[in-house]
Amino acid sequence: MPNSNGAFKTILLLSAMGILGACGGGGGGGGGGTTAGIAASDPVTVNAANAQTVAGSTLDASDGLTGNTEGTSGLVALAAVGQPQSVQINVIDTIIEQARKAPVLFTGGPSGVTPAAVQSLNQNCDSGTISGSFNDADNDLSLSTGDTFSMTANNCSLDGVTMNGSISLSNVSVTGDEFSPPYSLQFTLQATNFSVSVGGEAVVMRGDGTISESSSDAVNFISSVSGNGIEITAGGESLTLTDYDIQETENQATGAYSISINATISSSGLGGSVTVRTDVALTGVGAFDPDSGQITCVGAGNTSVTLTVVDSINVQLEVDQNGDGIIDETLSSAWADL
Repeated sequence: MPNSNGAFKTILLLSAMGILGACGGGGGGGGGGTTAGIAASDPVTVNAANAQTVAGSTLDASDGLTGNTEGTSGLVALAAVGQPQSVQINVIDTIIEQARKAPVLFTGGPSGVTPAAVQSLNQNCDSGTISGSFNDADNDLSLSTGDTFSMTANNCSLDGVTMNGSISLSNVSVTGDEFSPPYSLQFTLQATNFSVSVGGEAVVMRGDGTISESSSDAVNFISSVSGNGIEITAGGESLTLTDYDIQETENQATGAYSISINATISSSGLGGSVTVRTDVALTGVGAFDPDSGQITCVGAGNTSVTLTVVDSINVQLEVDQNGDGIIDETLSSAWADL
């Protein structure tokens, strides 16, 4: 890659927008402290009147982190943070792809560095600054086992995009090659008020996540994201996942996918939190909504709604309004209405 300031800016902008653009993409946002300050909001009481909203918010959260075209597969629908349902990006895949590019920020930038155990980055932006370091454990100029990466932006403006906050990668473990299986990649992502602002609109992310991907044949992929807590704010709305574990499988030849989510999900749209468990993994094909599976969302006082997939168009909602374990009302709904 050419050692030019223009090339460096392009790489940095794509990396920042790739990570935060996948997580949201609109609306003025704010952001608080570190992962330690992330907590679930008070649970909502589930009833027949809000059961559809509760189930929909849960699926928005899971779909938003995976986002696979128009299906629920892929991990968070951008609708969860105020974006159109049709605009979806697989956040796990995007962050993994940007993580692989992290070393290029140091090896392809204007300084023209050569292999060394630790590369430093101190870059003057159009205004503001950005700094960081890449600890290349084996001096191979690529993301590999033992590497660490960190970057901190202070009102760094590049071509109309402003970045603030810090982001880091650690606990990196890589075996094999994605094009020559078997292959696996795992790392820990930490974001501290990391924000990207464009034209007065901002997306802010803070929290932690352990992200992994593996494949035994370069066709069937298993990916996951789990952690103590992560919060995304955009469009004046917020989405928080605590004690979360989201698992996804995908067959890249057939488009078949499965997804499971276990977490406590809080959102401003929901007005509180619910604890979600996957009873039977949601499965489907390609851009279509799941055609099988079951999840249960539990709110205050053990009130709950259980979503059972009927087919790729319809679902059934069973509501326990008083937390006694007995179904009080059964509702029929369409995926499109969630």
